[in-house]
Amino acid sequence: MDYKQFQNSVYQNAAMGITALKAMIPKVSDSNVKNLLIKQYNGYKAQTEITAGQMKQHNLTPEEPPLMSRLMTSASVTYRMKRDSSAGNAAKMVIKGTNTGILELTEKLNHTSCGSPEAIQSAKEYLRREQKNIESLKPYL
Repeated sequence: MDYKQFQNSVYQNAAMGITALKAMIPKVSDSNVKNLLIKQYNGYKAQTEITAGQMKQHNLTPEEPPLMSRLMTSASVTYRMKRDSSAGNAAKMVIKGTNTGILELTEKLNHTSCGSPEAIQSAKEYLRREQKNIESLKPYL
């Protein structure tokens, strides 16, 4: 996996988190969970900006996740939150989604030859933040 592919993976990972949380946050009534989700959302926004900035230095533009993936994520979150908008359900959904993102990005990290220590370090920091996000939501399960 080259630099462009790796960075697009990181960017799209964070962008899908933005998509999911944008659909979820307005439906969460528990203020503590909502604040944690807003913090996580802001982390995703920051990661997309960091990754886009790194790519720009290489004259590259990040690719957005496929439209169908974004639409399906938003629809799924909306449907599941209509059925159960409890703090526990919101935490469970976000933990599952975050774990999926961690698995995907870890696999990319383990198989990349992007050659950029800066990009790899940024991705590793992103993964550490994601682990902290999961830990902060566990008490609400």
